[in-house]
Amino acid sequence: MKTVDDYRRELRFSLFLQELDKTTIRDILDEVSSECSTYAEAVEKFGEPEEYASAFPEVKTKRRMPLFMFIGSTLAILWIISNIVRRETSADDAVTLGHMLVTFLPALGVIALCILIDFLRALRRASKI
Repeated sequence: MKTVDDYRRELRFSLFLQELDKTTIRDILDEVSSECSTYAEAVEKFGEPEEYASAFPEVKTKRRMPLFMFIGSTLAILWIISNIVRRETSADDAVTLGHMLVTFLPALGVIALCILIDFLRALRRASKI
């Protein structure tokens, strides 16, 4: 059975994604805690956490790409380019599945890893509020 703490956790992350400031998020979470004692009661009073968070205006801030995302994306692109150039300059004209896998799988893996790291960092930052 879910508790009001589960509701607060879900709501905190949803509000964090809307980039509200920390004091506003804390005030909203305190209000939920003071008025509800169970998850069901919170859903009945405020609605689902995502819906309740969407009631607050999203703050538009300029987001910067983290350095590791930039480096990872750049390395992935350079890996693809270098493999294509190396294949074009080799004597073997046939493009095989092996060539394609060696070219694109590591690059896609690096990009997927960067996305995962960015998501995990967002979860950690949201839990610190």
